[in-house]
Amino acid sequence: MWIGRATVFSVGLAVTLALIFGAAPVALAAVPGDPLKLGRINSIDNLSTLVGSASGALLRINNEGSGPAIDLRVEEGETPMNVNSTTRVRDFNADRVDGKDSSAFMPADTYEVRESRFGEGDGNQGNRVANCDRGDVLMGGGFISAGPEDDVISNQPIKESGVSGWFFGFQDNGPRSEQVAYAICADLTPLRP
Repeated sequence: MWIGRATVFSVGLAVTLALIFGAAPVALAAVPGDPLKLGRINSIDNLSTLVGSASGALLRINNEGSGPAIDLRVEEGETPMNVNSTTRVRDFNADRVDGKDSSAFMPADTYEVRESRFGEGDGNQGNRVANCDRGDVLMGGGFISAGPEDDVISNQPIKESGVSGWFFGFQDNGPRSEQVAYAICADLTPLRP
């Protein structure tokens, strides 16, 4: 049986195209045990683990271009990374805002100021003001009234002449009792003695 050159060429072309477009994608897919193929998508549905016992890092990624070294992508609502340590990672933790440490926003030292008076139960109005030191910041405050019959007229933060504090106004209706205003203050520099 005689086969012409055109037929041989057509069959050869069909086999070549089948190999390129049919079998080639299968050959490009990663299977367990394959090496990591750089510059390509490595698709696999199993965990890949790098294990070693070096005294330094086991993996370093250095991007000398303008992009990031690592780009982690996850589905919405999923965490992009898991770690098994609570140790602080140098230059990684989100403890700086605009280059400032958290101590620049909230000093470690706070203090409480209390101002009290004993009422006579005469129905008169009175008030107590607990002020922070000049330059310090009011964090919160409130009042304590030992007389359950007393009425609260005002209970609020105030700032007068650059001094922050807490104002407690009341009507003294009950028997002799103590009314207290207190302020919780952030001690900004210069620190209190």
